[in-house]
Order: sequence, then C-alpha cells, then structure tokens
Amino acid sequence: MKTIERLFVIQKSHQSCSQFCSWYSKKYFGIIFLFISSSLIAQQKLDSLKKNNPKLSVCDNLYLKNKINKSIDCYQAATNTHPYFLNSYFKLAEIYYVKKDFTNSLFYINKAIDIDANESFLPLCNLAYQMNKNKDHAFALAIMNRFSVSKIDAEKMKIVAENQLKFTLINQVKTDPIAGVNFENLGDSINSKENEYLPSLSLDNKTLVFTRNVGGNEDFFISDFDTIQNWRKAKNMGYPPNTGLPDGAAKLSADGYYLFYTRCDLRSPNGYEGGGCDIVFSYKEDSVWSAAQKLGATINTPGYEGQPCLSSDNKDLYFVSDREGGFGGKDIWVSHFTNYLWSKPENLGPNINTSKDETSPFIHPDNVSFYFSSNGQIGLGDNDLYLSRRNIDGTWKMPINLGSPINTKGFDGSIVVNAKGSKGYCASNRNDSKGGLDLYSFDLYPAIKPIPTICLKGFVEDKFYGTKIWKAKINFTDTYNNTDIGLIQSNKGDASYTKALQMGKNYLITVNVNGYRPFYKLLNLNNDLLTDNIFHTIKLRIPGLSDTLFRNQLEVDYSRNKFTIDSKLVLDTILSNWDDWNEDSAIVKIFLKGYYYAGDSLRDSTFKANLDQCEKQLKMATNYFEQKGIKCEYLMTDLDLIALKDDNEWFDKIEVLVVEDY
Repeated sequence: MKTIERLFVIQKSHQSCSQFCSWYSKKYFGIIFLFISSSLIAQQKLDSLKKNNPKLSVCDNLYLKNKINKSIDCYQAATNTHPYFLNSYFKLAEIYYVKKDFTNSLFYINKAIDIDANESFLPLCNLAYQMNKNKDHAFALAIMNRFSVSKIDAEKMKIVAENQLKFTLINQVKTDPIAGVNFENLGDSINSKENEYLPSLSLDNKTLVFTRNVGGNEDFFISDFDTIQNWRKAKNMGYPPNTGLPDGAAKLSADGYYLFYTRCDLRSPNGYEGGGCDIVFSYKEDSVWSAAQKLGATINTPGYEGQPCLSSDNKDLYFVSDREGGFGGKDIWVSHFTNYLWSKPENLGPNINTSKDETSPFIHPDNVSFYFSSNGQIGLGDNDLYLSRRNIDGTWKMPINLGSPINTKGFDGSIVVNAKGSKGYCASNRNDSKGGLDLYSFDLYPAIKPIPTICLKGFVEDKFYGTKIWKAKINFTDTYNNTDIGLIQSNKGDASYTKALQMGKNYLITVNVNGYRPFYKLLNLNNDLLTDNIFHTIKLRIPGLSDTLFRNQLEVDYSRNKFTIDSKLVLDTILSNWDDWNEDSAIVKIFLKGYYYAGDSLRDSTFKANLDQCEKQLKMATNYFEQKGIKCEYLMTDLDLIALKDDNEWFDKIEVLVVEDY
C-alpha cells in the first residue's frame, strides 16, 4: 500500500468545517502569505535540490510500523538537513492531517508551496482530493486558496479555480440533517393521491395557489388560512384561469391581482415535444380572473417557456426556457419591464445555469434572495433546491445547496418562501406523501434566510367622503440613502395597494393626486416584533376643510403652580392620540385659549394681575407640550377677556382645541 493511501485509511472525528473555517481565518490567514521566497533564496533552493537527494526510507518505515512520533522526528530532521527537499514537507503535512493537527499540517503545506509551488502542486492536490473525499472540504479549499496566490503555471491555475469552485459548493452542501428544521407534509387539505407541486404564496402569507395533476391534466387549486392559521380545503380555481388542457406553474404577483402561469395548449398536445408551452397571465378585477393574456414573441418562442415568477415590484419576470443561447437543458431567464414593455430576456448566467435543468425560479420579496431547483448543480439527489443572492452589480453569487432535510436523494423542487423568511414550501416525494409529489412546509435556518420583509397593504380613499381613489400613484423612498424603491398604483377595482418592504429600515410614503393635499407618511420598520402584515388606509384630503378632533378644559392649581389631576388626564389624552391624529400627513394644531377677569369697573385695577396669571397658565401649558416633543409651531395661544366676574364658567381655566386642517 502506498504511503498516501495508507494515511487516509484512518478517519477520526474532528472539528466541524465551520469551526475550522473560523479557526483558519483567525489564526492562519497571515501565515499563508509570510513565506514569499526572494530570487536569491529560490536560486539556493534549486542548487540544494540538485545536490541533495536524501533517502527517506528510514522515516517511511517508521511510519509504516505505526511509530508516528518517531517518523515525525525523522522527517523534521530531514527538513533541517535538507531544507529545500520537498518530500519531507509533503509527508509531514499528510501525517499531521491524519492526526487532526491542522496547525502543523497547514504549516508544512505553506512551507512546501513557498519553496516551489509548481513542484508541490501535484502532491498537495492529491492531498486536497483525499481531504475532500474525507469530507474535510474546508481544509481542501484552504490548499486551493493558497495555490491561488502562488506563482504557478496557467494550466495549474485553471485547475485551482475549478477546485475552488468545487470544494466551495461541496462544503456548502449539508448532508446531515440540520437541527431545528421542521419538515412537514401540508396534509389532506392541500395534498391528495394526485401530484401537487409548484406552489405560490401571496405576499400577505394568507393565500396558497398550486398545481395539481388530475388524471393527466394540470389545474390550479387555491387555499387560504382559516381563523386558527390552518390551510382550508383546497378548491379548483375554475375557469378562468383553468381550462380543459394543461395549465400549470402559477405565480401570484405581490398585490395578488396578477397570475402568471404556463399554458401548454398552444402548439403541441403535451407542450414538450414540439414547444407548445408559453407564458401567459390573467388579472383580477372585481374578484374575477380574466381569460389568459398572451405575452407575445418577446418572451415566448417555439421552445419551452414556463414556470414564471414576477418580482414583488413587478419589474422582473423570471422564467424557465430551453431556447437557444442557454447553457444546455432548461435554463432560467429574466425579462425586465421598462417603458411599459418587457425587454429581451437575459440568461441568468453560469453561476445559476448548468448543462442540465434549472427550474422553478422564485425571487423573494426582498429582491435579493433567489431560490431555484436544479439537477445540474452539486447536490444530494435527483433534483435539489438552491439559494443564490444578488450582488450589488446585479450578478448572482454561486448558489448554495439548502441541505438536508430539505433536500434528499430523490426529487425536491418548486420552492417559495414567505415574506418574513421564516417558512418555505416545496414539492417532494417522501415516505409520508399522500401519493406521488406532495407539498411540504419547512423552517429556514439562518444561512438560507432572506432579508425579512413585511407586507404593507391598505386602500386609498377620500378622507371626507370615504370614496375609493383608483390609480393613485404611491411612491416609496428608503430614507437611509434617500433612494426611491418603487412607484405603485392603487388597484383599479377596489383602490387597494400592496407593497413589500424590508424590515430594519425607514420608508417615506408619498402620494400626489390632483385635487388633494400631498400625502406624506414616515414608516418605521425597525422592530423585530412586527407582524407579517401592516394595514394602513391612505386617506387623502381636499384643501380648505378642517375638523375639531378634541375639545376640553384645563384647570390650574394656582397655589402650587400645577395642573390639577383632571387636567393632567386631559393633557395625557392629547399626547396619547397625537401620533394617530398626525397620520396621513395631517396638519394638526393645538389651540390654547386663556380667560382673565378685567374688573367690574374702569377703576378696578386687578385686571393686570389677572392678565399676568392667565399668561402664566398658557405658558405652563405650552411648556408642557414642548417638553413632550410637540413643536412650538403646532401650538397656538390666545387671551380672552371676561367682562363680568360672575361669569365663572371659563374664569381661571384654559380651553384646549385640537384641530386638524385639511
């Protein structure tokens, strides 16, 4: 048995890849780059290699006799005597790896590469392959990363790049079941003895649409949550959008008013042999779906187009196609909606697509996290689920396999994830399936979670009359970087609107409609306790109207220069309602009116003292509001004279009016 073969017979438990990666990055990032040979040392090395060819058979025999420590001493002595002879370093790196002494193994790997990277390439690549075989993917990747910053031949550098990609992907495949991931069949309400697949989830997490194959024909079924958050019995959506021919792979738009799907009745009977599967959409108006609307030749070709997914901002349409110009099999493409037209589709590129099939694309409402299915990426079974994230420049990162128990040795495909990123849904054929493919739910662990997103929804209406305002343009601005993130319109049917917003940010909502005051609202989403959905009706105001929101009296304890208990309650009532009154860009002001007694006759000189006292009362009230955060420009004060002393209703009191000016 060769030494290197024997070295890897022993397999002992050791620290996890993630632990090693953390350890490696903290401890040895600097070591990798320390041993850069100068030209003088390189020449000395070459001369030494020519003159010295030490016999290492003694060291090899010690190791073969399992005298590990003595063999280490022997090889180390050889490195001292012949510091540029590489075999000693290779042997030490191998032995320390088997001993799970990563520190010393990495040291001798670095030393050998520093002496001669090209001569070290083949032996250390073999070592990396053995590590990878033993599931020490992170350590194998470390060797490739070290070669990537060394002076090696171009062909070797190409192999390094390929191995970096391979070891990175393999390292990300979690073959052991991940703790805390609950994978659960959705039950009889959703699944049947037929195949269920390709789910779609509304942004508010309350509606599930999926495809069921009934007697060889695909139809859409729909379910929603009941009062205890269980899925109701799924029902056929009927015509339209269903027909007597295959209709599949439906995806709801974020606002729930568009349904993009696949129609396979347009050319060939089954839609696969001669093309025939195209992307169409239906829209909902007054709770009724329209007939299928064709997207035309920009999106559809004589090939296969299907499994569409519309981004939450309605700007990007992802879909599957086997059209020309791809990487082979079925690829994922994207078209952008610009100037009211869909652009020429673009292939998502080699990080996503392979020579085999990539299917069931799903772009999360965060518009960054992209989930899909593939049988061409490195995986656990026939078809696995993956996640890629969008780079700042719009390209896609290398995908990661979602791992076990989400993926299995069988088929796992068609995925959606809820807005908050806490739960996903997919199709799989497992031991507990009702028949064939079933729909399952699963929990997302941190590494595969998207950016948490909530659903903001409501209606746009006239504040005074309560009438619905259709096609009101609603703009959203990310206040952190003052960037507009999208313009939407209230729905033509019920004047509703829906928008996906990332948590942890602040947004300014702006609405401008002719005949109404401009609307502004600041929305703070820096709260982990927010629910999945935020409801807010945008109420637009006609200029020139006003409304009194609150009216009461304040009494002052003159002896203590304080408000009475009853007056404190009045003030607290105003403060507790202040934010609500100021919603919908209302201009709310507080009018404080004080009254003072001027005397019974012209000779009565007490009016000056009464006036001073009244002014102090008003000053106390304004100071109180300002201390509680209400700006002075919202406070209006006024003094009013009481002619007769026996008119005690308003004497020594302040009248408070909270007025909303439209």
